[in-house]
Amino acid sequence: MRWMMMLAVIGCGDKEDDTGSAEDSGAACGSTQGFVYGNVIFDGNPAGKATVIAEDASGTQVTAATTPTGDYELNLDPGDWTLYANQFHCFSEDAAVSVVACEEISQDIIIKSCDTADKPNLYLYPETDTPTSVALTVARKQALVAADPPYDDGWRGIAHPDGTFTVNGDRAPFLFYEVSLAPWQPRALLQREEGFCISGEHALWSLAGLLEDYGFNAGEVDDFVEAWRVDLPDAPVYAVFPQHEVAGMAELHIEPDLPVDRLWLLIEAEPVCTVPREAVIEPMDRTGAHGVEWGVILEGFVL
Repeated sequence: MRWMMMLAVIGCGDKEDDTGSAEDSGAACGSTQGFVYGNVIFDGNPAGKATVIAEDASGTQVTAATTPTGDYELNLDPGDWTLYANQFHCFSEDAAVSVVACEEISQDIIIKSCDTADKPNLYLYPETDTPTSVALTVARKQALVAADPPYDDGWRGIAHPDGTFTVNGDRAPFLFYEVSLAPWQPRALLQREEGFCISGEHALWSLAGLLEDYGFNAGEVDDFVEAWRVDLPDAPVYAVFPQHEVAGMAELHIEPDLPVDRLWLLIEAEPVCTVPREAVIEPMDRTGAHGVEWGVILEGFVL
């Protein structure tokens, strides 16, 4: 594709006809489009399985898959376009390009390793067995990475007073999901002012005790321990920042409405813990019909 375009570009620009007047550039090169190409890098390496998306102001999208060496090519109509790339649910920052017919634009795209909200477990506690629907809304450049029970534009089933949820006759102990975070969300939405320093020794049990202090019950804490017994990476010390405002990263829609206390723990690997100040723990109010959720975001670990 690019070789053909390069041949066309030779005939572009200021070429004049026999009368000396400049020809229309689109007609001169045989195309009304411009050509954008480049390389996609993911975590420092060529992204051989990435998708490049070009989007204009009207929402029109043109996509291209990268080659095994991370190269991509796009033919685009003239105008202003936003370029970004996606690999393994991780997205790049936006790159702006102004496309002109017959002209080439070189634009490399960098995808940094992205953060993920890992293993949020959602428990709903209605007062009686209740037909319930649960849906998630995520932002642009986020993706639902995993879900159990399977997520089909939401979960629809029966919420039980013991926190379990029945979907299509199968009773799940909780609703589980994972979402990737958009590049801007960790720096804009995660608080790092109040937290806790936790020693790497027996860290899992310290985290479990922290959940107990916030008001999670024994079963919910046991699920946390089981989920992170193997998957919690080692570190000499952890900085743990509780996140209570998480709707901007995964908004819940529950019908009939149910109040939900949500706690995600941002856990960072630290050689020396530098938490500005210790967080004040306020236990959740668990009276009446309600829901609770815990989740984890890992940062700074070599996985």
